Order: sequence, then structure tokens, then C-alpha cells
Amino acid sequence: MNIPALIFRLSSRFHLWLYVLPTLMIAAIGIVCMILGLSPVISIALLCFIAILLSAWVAALHRALEKRRNESLSNIIEVCRAITDGAVSVRLQEHELQNTPYLRPLREVYEWVNILADKPQKDVQEMKRLVRVRSEFLANVSHELRTPIFTIQGFLETLLDGALDDDSVRKQFVEKAFANTQRLNILLSDLIDITRIESGEMRLSFRFFDMIPLVREVMRNLEQKAQARSIDLRLQRPDDEFIVYGDRDRLTQVMTNLIENAIKYNVEHGSVIIHLQHGSPFGIISVQDTGIGIADEHQQRVFERFYRVDKGRSRAVGGTGLGLAIVKHIIEAHKSTITLKSELGKGTTISFTLQVED
Repeated sequence: MNIPALIFRLSSRFHLWLYVLPTLMIAAIGIVCMILGLSPVISIALLCFIAILLSAWVAALHRALEKRRNESLSNIIEVCRAITDGAVSVRLQEHELQNTPYLRPLREVYEWVNILADKPQKDVQEMKRLVRVRSEFLANVSHELRTPIFTIQGFLETLLDGALDDDSVRKQFVEKAFANTQRLNILLSDLIDITRIESGEMRLSFRFFDMIPLVREVMRNLEQKAQARSIDLRLQRPDDEFIVYGDRDRLTQVMTNLIENAIKYNVEHGSVIIHLQHGSPFGIISVQDTGIGIADEHQQRVFERFYRVDKGRSRAVGGTGLGLAIVKHIIEAHKSTITLKSELGKGTTISFTLQVED
């Protein structure tokens, strides 16, 4: 039998009595000797023998506890060294320590070392995620920039190879090259915007203003695009003002993106309805279209950068893949959230809330 281990287990439950017990036992044996009428010499010899046994017992207990403490300290040092060397997943096993007063401070050290180790592990995971996002972002940017640049290059090369003297194609090729430069300009503007937003460089200017003139201005700017596809633009609003708290310029950008998307991905002779609804303490702004709709598996990802449900159609209508990502960031900067409801073949409704004037 492993006596020190047995003593250690007993100490876990009766740690107090292991220190008081020797004194009580010696006192009890002294009383028994007196009752039995034993001679003083025998009584003293018996008491000394018992005292020696108890002293050895207590000494064994202390050695066992000391050994356990030293092992625990060694574990702490090894884990701290491993974490310092980069093994951030290493942890101390708290269940290995008995919950005794002697070892309780070490148990607390175990807990704090594990808590401190969690932070670098989370930091490493976040760094890996950011590296992956950065790589994906750079790959997407390279691809998106390459497409219009190669297209422009192709048209210019064709013109230089002799088409410049052909009146039937010269104007057509120049117009197509110009359209791609416009697309490139829009893409670069969106890239600058989303970079500034995500880096925190874009500062918003909050104030109370009437949302109705803003929406009407955006509708006027997009009216020609809507008429080209026979799409009816409508505004459903309260009879009085619709005063909200936000950055007017950035919310103009939000409404332009949402309404323009509703026109692009609509059907011929469809409709786009902008709803402004009073609420307390938030007003609800939504853009509803009668377009092609979005399948369920795509709805959670449409606000991601460069994510397209139909890549071919998005490029055909001039989308950069960044519009909804920018919209989401701007709305979140207003301490709000954006929601999407869509059904294939029936249309899509995108809504968000803004603080309104009391």
C-alpha cells in the first residue's frame, strides 16, 4: 500500500484533524494511563512512542503535500514555457489538484494561467481568420480589377490593329472601353469606401434630418434607370415629416445602393416601393421589389464582400459585389441592423431601423 498517497487522500477530507489529532491522542492516552494506574515510567514511555508515531505520520503527510505542490509548480512552469514557445492550446488540468487549503492557492494559479492562455489562443485564431480574409479579399480585388482592365486593353488593341479606321466599329469599341472605365471607377470608389469603413477612418456626422426629401432625391437620380426597364418607383410615407438621426450623406449612399439594386434585379414592368414607417424609438425604412428573389442558401451571404448570387447577371448589370457590404457597415455604424426577406420569383425586401425624433 502507498502510505503517503493514502495519507494525502485522508488529508483531503480531514486536513484539520491531522494537525489537531496528535495532541488529542496524546492527551487521551495520558488519561487512560492514569485511570489504569500505570506507573509513570510506563506512561511516559507509551506517550513518547505514540508521539514518535504521530510525528512520523505528520512528517509523511507534509512530504506528500510538498511533493504534490512541487509537481504542480513544475506543471505550471512547463505549461507557461510551452505557451511562451507558441503552444497556445496547452492547458493545466485543474482536476488533478485536490481542493485542500494547502493546495487551494495553486488551484487558483491553475485557473488564472488557463484564463491567460485563452487570450493568446483567441488572438492567434483571430489572426489566422484575418489572414484568410485578407487573402480572399486580395484575390477578389485582383479578379475584379483584372476583368475591366483586360476588356479595355482588348478594345484598344483592336482599335490600334486597324479598327480605328473602321467607322462601323470605332465608336462602338470606344463606348465599350469607356463603359469599362466607368465600371473600374465605381469599383475603386467602393473599395476605398469599404476600406475606410472597416479601418475606422470614415467618420460619420450624426444629426436629425427629414428622410423624405433624401429618398425623393435618390428616386429622381435613379428615375431614368427605372424608366429604361419600365419599373415603377413608389414611396409610401407618413403624411408628416419622417425625422431620423444619422449621417445624411452615408444614408444617401445606402438608399442609392438599395434602390439601384432593386431596379437592376427586378423584372420588366416591375415595381420598387420604398416604405417609411414611424415607430418608437426607431423608424423602419424598407425597400421592396418585385424582382427575381434570392434563394434561401444565399440570403445569409449577400452582405459579404464580393459575394454574388448570379455572377454573370451581376457583371452584366454593372455590380461590383461591394454595394451591400458597404450598406451593412454603414447601417451597423448607426447602431442598427439590416434584415432581408426574399422569395424566389416574388421579390426581395431589405429593411433597417433608425432612431427617430421623439
